[in-house]
Amino acid sequence: MEETPATTFEPDPGGQVDDYLRALEVRGASAATRRSYAADLRQLRAWLTAERLPVDRLDRRAVRGFAAHLGRRGYAPATHARKLSALRGFTRFLAERDVLEADVAAGLPSPRRRRRLPRTLRVDEVDRFLAAIRGDDPLRLRDRALFELIYGCGLRSQEAVGTTLEELDLAQAELRVRGKGGRERTVPLGERATDALDDYLRRGRGRLAARTRRAGSGGSQETAGPDAGRGGRVSGPALFLSKSGRPLRTSDVRRLVVRYCRAAGLDDASPHMLRHAYATHMLEAGADLRALQELLGHASVATTQVYTHVSGAHLRKVYDRHHPRA
Repeated sequence: MEETPATTFEPDPGGQVDDYLRALEVRGASAATRRSYAADLRQLRAWLTAERLPVDRLDRRAVRGFAAHLGRRGYAPATHARKLSALRGFTRFLAERDVLEADVAAGLPSPRRRRRLPRTLRVDEVDRFLAAIRGDDPLRLRDRALFELIYGCGLRSQEAVGTTLEELDLAQAELRVRGKGGRERTVPLGERATDALDDYLRRGRGRLAARTRRAGSGGSQETAGPDAGRGGRVSGPALFLSKSGRPLRTSDVRRLVVRYCRAAGLDDASPHMLRHAYATHMLEAGADLRALQELLGHASVATTQVYTHVSGAHLRKVYDRHHPRA
């Protein structure tokens, strides 16, 4: 007698996970967030499959069981917290669609995360880094403009490579920035960033763009695409181009930071350290925390407050220098 093959259990026959990921895109979630949540929810699907539990039968007991499963995997606190955030977002979505009667993950606690102070660069180290970008060829003009912009405006690397020509206003010394979650902000350009950008636009970018046209690609390669900026929603000519005329990528920026750190005799750094340096140096110079929140594009001032700890050593020096009983 032949054995009947076991049927494969499908925990999500209605495609609720795919619907949730599409909803995240509509809401303006970044491509990186959507990729991470997709992986996290694949893990949830695998667990539901093993438990033979469909998504429309999720309850608080099941949610706690999955959370305990994650806890046993030994993830870093930040990764663990993100996976639980994906779970909470998904169950809230299911409740909103009446797939579940209630949001069964509401109130699920996140693991306690140790607050790690961001590593940053001193003012003299930033000066050395920028001074290491020598030369007047198009690539060096581009690199100087790129890093003067990142440090001068506190940009994330994705925001920098996603910038289009239309978003830059040199006459008003302003830049329109598209940040996380589709939030837009307008930031002022400092004199050095403005000069470097003007130099790059006059003597560098056109020569890089011409390389695309000479290649005869037939397309608009200099238009920022899915790998330039948040979520692939960039349209219009990209400000920063590669040596082949395509939009610069965040991976390119990372490699350039390492190159110029080594040329300046500094330890290897990341593009985000220039953003940290911007925030720390602004606070040390007396910037208001709320104003800095707006400049950085943080949704919550609590995110910005980490820099008050970074600059604590500076405050101690100020106290020691000025207080009569220090």
